[in-house]
Order: sequence, then structure tokens, then C-alpha cells
Amino acid sequence: MFSSSRPRVAYVMLALATAAATASSAFAERWPGTSASIGGAIAARVIGIKCANHMSPAEVVELDTYIEQHQTAFMSESTANRRLAETAFPRIARDYDFMYSQPNACNDQSRAMVQDMLSRVRAEEKKEKQAGLAN
Repeated sequence: MFSSSRPRVAYVMLALATAAATASSAFAERWPGTSASIGGAIAARVIGIKCANHMSPAEVVELDTYIEQHQTAFMSESTANRRLAETAFPRIARDYDFMYSQPNACNDQSRAMVQDMLSRVRAEEKKEKQAGLAN
């Protein structure tokens, strides 16, 4: 009985491993969620600077502006937010700086991640401008 169920278990395990590998590679091309985030913008900025031809200087400035405005607003909401921002955001920058210092880290996937976050930042800025015009 065990011998006949082993091949089935092996096939199921192989199918699960394949599905997980496919899901993780698709996930890695995009950031979690659907909206821009300060941490995602910080990471995208670091990747864009470390990896040649991932972003133009003007695009780096776009992310810098987004990060500065949203980080300031986030930190001013509460002391807890300020403390979180003072510890988490520099750590994100350090971690991504380390990861993308490796020569093989800059590839099509990292370019897609940068462009994905840049698109989210632009969409959020567009919504904020439209809301400002409506008020």
C-alpha cells in the first residue's frame, strides 16, 4: 500500500514545488499590494541607483520627492510612526543597497520591480493632484 502511494506523493510534491516556484518568480517582479509605499519607493530608488539603466535621473528625483513628502507626513502622524520611520526606512535602504551591490542582482526582474513601483508612485501622485483640484 505504501509503495503505490509514494509515487502519488512524489507527484503531488513535485506539482506543489513547481507551483511555488512559478508563484514566487511572478511575485518577485511586483511589489506586494497595488499601491505605492514609502518602503517600496525607497527600495526602488536604491535598485534604480545601483543598477545601470533601470531609471533615469529624473525618475530618481520623482521617487525622492515621493519619499520625502510621504515620509514627512507619516512621521508627523505620531511618535510611534516617527520612531518606526527612523529605524525601518534606513534599514530598508541598507538592505537593498547590500542586495543590489551583487553584480548578478541587476536583471530584467529588478528593472520590472523598479518600473512597477515608479508606476504606482505616478498613479498616486496623479490621484492626489486630482483630489487637490476637486477641493
